[in-house]
This record gives sequence, structure tokens and C-alpha cells, in this order.
Amino acid sequence: MKARHATRCGARGFTLIELMVTLSIMAIMMAIAVPSFRSFVNGQRVKSAATEIMTAVLIARSDAIKRNASVTITPTDAADWAKGWTVTVGAATLHQQEAIENVSATTYTNAICTSAGSVPTVVFSNTGRPASASCFKFTADASTTARCVKVDLTGIPSSGSC
Repeated sequence: MKARHATRCGARGFTLIELMVTLSIMAIMMAIAVPSFRSFVNGQRVKSAATEIMTAVLIARSDAIKRNASVTITPTDAADWAKGWTVTVGAATLHQQEAIENVSATTYTNAICTSAGSVPTVVFSNTGRPASASCFKFTADASTTARCVKVDLTGIPSSGSC
């Protein structure tokens, strides 16, 4: 009986078959998890971009009222809001947003936003109201995840799924 017990205690480690089964199971689990994780990351990028434009709108609106002056939100690249934007009053820069990687931004029209084409700037008057309503749609590259931000004529931004 002692000899049999000694053999069992002396055997340590994994067999090659046990190791291969474990690696196979891990590979299957990774194959299932990776697409879901990519979708999660894309969704977070889109939400982050929407939150950033809402923050810029709130900063612009607040400073327009506080300074009793017009405040402008301008895209860094005149044709593409996804490359970032700047909030300015006169020559002073209040806030600057860098481009958010792998996210595209477009403007669109609906019942609230009736101006066609791209919105070159968003201007808030000293009353905290924009000159016109603006609607932005953010999407992640190679994803169906989208988030829309609407700035109505009261100047208050709202965000939701498109």
C-alpha cells in the first residue's frame, strides 16, 4: 500500500493530452469572446465621442451666457467633425477636442434639424441659444453602433441611439 501511495504523490504536472484539451477549450472561448469585446469597444468609442460633443455644447452655451458674447464651436477640419473641434469666444479658445480614433461623425437632418448639408459651425448667442439646431451622428468604423446628438433651438443637447 505504501508503494502505491508513493507513486501517486510522485507524479506531478500535466499530460500532453490534458494540456491540449485545455488549450483547445481556451481557443474556443477566445473565438467567442473577441467579437463581443470588439463590439463593446466600438460602442464605448461612439458613446465617448457623443459625450465629448455634448460637453463642448454645454461649455459653449454656459460661456455664452456668462460672458454675454457669442461662442462658436468649429470643427478642426471644415469637412469633418470627427477630426475634432474647438470652442472659441473671439480669439480665446475655451475648449479643444482632438480627433477620436476609429469614429466617424456626420450631420443629418430631421424634424429638429432642418438645415441640409454639413453644419460648418455651431454659434451660441449671449442668450445661450444656438443660431440653428444641429444634429450629429457618430459611428464606429466597421460597426453598426451609432449614437446621435441633437442640439435644439433651446441649446440643450440630447443624446440617444439613432
